[in-house]
Amino acid sequence: MMSGYLPDWAEDDPSEAGVPLDLLPVRLGGINHRTFFEGPLMHLTATNSRDDAEEDVIFAGSIDCNPYDTDTRLRKPVVNIQASPHHWILGLDPGELADVASKLRAQADLLRDEVLPALIAAREDWSAHHPEQPLTTSALPPGLAQAEATARPSLPPHPVRHTDHPEGR
Repeated sequence: MMSGYLPDWAEDDPSEAGVPLDLLPVRLGGINHRTFFEGPLMHLTATNSRDDAEEDVIFAGSIDCNPYDTDTRLRKPVVNIQASPHHWILGLDPGELADVASKLRAQADLLRDEVLPALIAAREDWSAHHPEQPLTTSALPPGLAQAEATARPSLPPHPVRHTDHPEGR
């Protein structure tokens, strides 16, 4: 019989009885004590289109300890952080986790203290030089939009009805 310490924070109990001796190294190597922590939901996209954005979790993760892992660094509790859906920061010891936290805090401070005021100023400047136009007008500057409108023949309005769609929608 073999036994080991099960930490209070571990969410699963890997206890197993009757393990044949030849399978013991494999089973011990697979033991993982862990607890999860949540991250915020954000709209993420892999394209340049907001239409493709999906809500997903970032900066969630876990505290893990693999007491019999071949990598001795993983035999003590470490933090694994999912930076985005397919990207992880793995095996962080306390010093490395403090470094990541400092970098994220610095980035959050930069976003709040520098980027946010710069964005507000840029939008105010833009609005001062580009009055709001209805969405139906051209995205061209006003002079070019007028030239485009006079160059194009005027067409009568065409009401769009669901029956006009090939699939009847």
